[in-house]
Amino acid sequence: MPSAPLVSVVMAVFDGERYIRDAIDSILGQSFRDFEFIIINDGSTDNTAGILQQYAQLDERLLVFRQENRGLIAALNRGCGLARGKYIARLDADDISVPDRFEKQVDFLDRHPAVAVLGGAIKLINPKGALIGEWRYPVDDRQIKEELLRTNCLCHPAIMMRKDAFDATEGYRRPFRHAEDYDLWLRMAERFELANLPDILLYYRVHAGQVSPKNLSQQVFSALAAEAAARIRRDTGQDPSLPLDGVNSDSLVSLAVSRDRLTQALITRHLSWAGQMREIGEYRLAEKLLRKALVLSRTEATRDWLADIHVEFARCQYLRRSPVGALISLAKAAALNPTLAPSFLRYAWLAVRRFGSQSPHPED
Repeated sequence: MPSAPLVSVVMAVFDGERYIRDAIDSILGQSFRDFEFIIINDGSTDNTAGILQQYAQLDERLLVFRQENRGLIAALNRGCGLARGKYIARLDADDISVPDRFEKQVDFLDRHPAVAVLGGAIKLINPKGALIGEWRYPVDDRQIKEELLRTNCLCHPAIMMRKDAFDATEGYRRPFRHAEDYDLWLRMAERFELANLPDILLYYRVHAGQVSPKNLSQQVFSALAAEAAARIRRDTGQDPSLPLDGVNSDSLVSLAVSRDRLTQALITRHLSWAGQMREIGEYRLAEKLLRKALVLSRTEATRDWLADIHVEFARCQYLRRSPVGALISLAKAAALNPTLAPSFLRYAWLAVRRFGSQSPHPED
């Protein structure tokens, strides 16, 4: 068997034919060359297997393993278990690593042996690869650990972590489906240091295939459970027992997460994804997410969100050339939040000037 590489790249993929070539090319084009590339094909039904076979024939560092569809957590645990490198680098099949990503991360981890997980800044791209924004995260251990108590601040497909630290924390856990990385970082933070580079390491692709209302809700359940489990470990030294098939609202109640906290988190997540879907032109999907947020905002404790939701509705309707709908949504927002009244009046004037007598052209 050839000597172990310094880095093991681990990717899990299910039906990823649309973007996987870009992802693989970004790894094979790294300036740092001492790696193996482990890809777990998690039961793909499209041409993913054929694409992977082509690449494996071209580069012996590419190691492809096929399994029946078992989900991301099982696939990642298998890939990380197979890793022989000192460091494990993650990438998703729809994202793109910058050419010097591994060079920068290996250099940092070699110089900072106490750091177990290293992420970095990312640029957001749309399905066609055009830039639509960027996200930056706290860089030092103290800041990251403070923010982790409230939200995930390590971008999963951009991280490189120590293999021995991953093994010591027993990897990704089934109860935290769709937030398995957040749970892992919280557990690693209890034993190791964490860091983010200020450099852009990854182009993170935003597309409609990432998101559905069902997955969004489960992601929120799992993230809140991960936060609550971390709190319980701090208070008692014990990890709570959770159902292996994933947490739900009842599980959260047992972890002392209030219904209001859950509802607020669900609204925040739906609003966030609605904004991202709007950015890439998926207006109908954005509005579907907003309608869900609207239903969630009917309680007294969450009524303050209603104005923000109607403003986001107005943005979507304006962009799909429905000025009347946008005007109505903005009027509702202004009625709920009088400070928005000037925006309503300004938009009404601009809409009259821009659209005039034109009829709306809703999205097909």
